[in-house]
Amino acid sequence: MESKSQGRGGFVLGIAALGAAVALAAAALPAFSVRPPVEHELRVTASRYRFDPPVIRVARGDRLRLRLAATDVVHGFYLEGYDLDVTVAPLSRELEVRRGGGPPERLEEVVLVADRAGKFRYRCSKTCGVMHPFMVGELVVAPNRLLRGATAAVLVVLLGGLLTVWKTSPRGAVR
Repeated sequence: MESKSQGRGGFVLGIAALGAAVALAAAALPAFSVRPPVEHELRVTASRYRFDPPVIRVARGDRLRLRLAATDVVHGFYLEGYDLDVTVAPLSRELEVRRGGGPPERLEEVVLVADRAGKFRYRCSKTCGVMHPFMVGELVVAPNRLLRGATAAVLVVLLGGLLTVWKTSPRGAVR
């Protein structure tokens, strides 16, 4: 016959195993977005040796509608990691867009989905002057880790509650 302390030990081990299984499942989850993707309409202005804005921050899954403009000379906008190359002429609304080395398209805006988390540099791809190599910006695509954090918090509360019940229950009540 099993003693009361051995029954409690089995209960605690079972709860610990359940907790470990839930934690492993949460860690294996892809970074699901808690909120639906957002569409951002951004105007990116290129002028000698700088982009405005110099940093674009979005969440993974967001859709970007980029309207590019040049104020002085012909500039390029090459987004690393997305193989997107855009030529922007001053005072023109029309852009020459190349994706993945394909044929150029004539568009008024560039649409792309930020489908990978990370930092991606954008740079001028047309020589625009002596400081051209320093004309860079950054697209920051943040992962959404709220689901993993919420799962871990629920797990901690669940385990804490179960251990409290186990510790305060009269001997023999939990098997």
